[in-house]
Amino acid sequence: MRNKISKILIAFLAIVAVACKKDKANQQEIVFSVKVTQKTALPAVVTPADEIKFDLNVTANGGAKLNSVELSLDGTGLTTVSANGAAQVDLQHTYKPTTTEVGRSLIFRLKATNSEGKTVERDLMVYVQSAPANISVLLPATAPTEIKDNEVADFNLVVKSENDIRYIKTFLNQTEITALTKNTFPNPKEDSYHFTYQPMVTDIDKTLEFYVEVMDVLGNLVRHPFTITVKRSVAVDFNVYANVVLGAQRSTGPGPFFNATTGEVYVTTGAAAKSASIDLVTFYSGSTNSYNITSPTLATVSANIYTVALYGADALDNWPTRNKTLIKKITLSQSEFDLIGSSADIQNLYTSASVAAGETSAGMANGNVIVFLTAGNKYGVLLLKARSANANTGNVTVDVKVQK
Repeated sequence: MRNKISKILIAFLAIVAVACKKDKANQQEIVFSVKVTQKTALPAVVTPADEIKFDLNVTANGGAKLNSVELSLDGTGLTTVSANGAAQVDLQHTYKPTTTEVGRSLIFRLKATNSEGKTVERDLMVYVQSAPANISVLLPATAPTEIKDNEVADFNLVVKSENDIRYIKTFLNQTEITALTKNTFPNPKEDSYHFTYQPMVTDIDKTLEFYVEVMDVLGNLVRHPFTITVKRSVAVDFNVYANVVLGAQRSTGPGPFFNATTGEVYVTTGAAAKSASIDLVTFYSGSTNSYNITSPTLATVSANIYTVALYGADALDNWPTRNKTLIKKITLSQSEFDLIGSSADIQNLYTSASVAAGETSAGMANGNVIVFLTAGNKYGVLLLKARSANANTGNVTVDVKVQK
């Protein structure tokens, strides 16, 4: 009898353990996160005579819906925007610092709440100083703007300050490179600051955004930005098109049509004459509040978006050639995208994907990836990096890798 009870108890505990694991897995699946885009870059440093202008786009990841977004400072709400279940929302606010805030780093808190009541927060920091700092940062004329992935950027910057220098730091993509931080100076008012950087594999084909930050002993601060583009040292059998901006159907800027062979983007005017070179079409759907990337042959796009009534001779139905591009939406991280190193890698992503090929991506969120096969039998992969506000006048920013 005692053995039977023990066996029943062990079985019960095993079931509970499995249930707990499932609960944990489910909790991981529903993590709420957002992407915050500064449509107008926030200043790093201001004075009481300046204004801090927030112009932000907040986008929910993973198909979540937003309820509201709030901006606050020191626990006091500054403004709240209702999203009403949309996937993204814009927030604007202007804040004027006071003299009592001089010497402080103002930490503005952005809190997004989804339709289920879950929240996520992001901090945005702006430093307040009494007056513009009398600090200069000079890059040498020999500082490279472009290096290969097997080279090292190595040069000295000249830093001069009216007051003694407290520190010099270097940041890459807003993250401090602590190995380059300097706190002691033989001459406290002038320094030859040594910068060095060895690219990583994930830096290839990217333009890296650095800034050198200098603070003096009075708390005055300046930031000097610069960029370095990392090129491949070894030839590859695919093309890389970085930060390509594709417009929606009513965009007055970038066009909606993409040439996967050359990386060119075409506007709607004159598109019919270039139709043989167009592999992908972009549009914004008002019914689903999402951007879509499709084949030129998708019937609903020609019937409802790029119509004869709106675009005349350049409507899709009037194109002499409509290339059929097959599309699959897959899961791929930014780092996995960066590490794609060959034409074979791109093809394998497409052929190994178990999802059925179609002619549309359906709604695309930030971080979403599609693989595609063009009418010219070239495989490609596209990562959506950012979107403007939800509108048929908006645009998306993508990185693309395509077989040569």
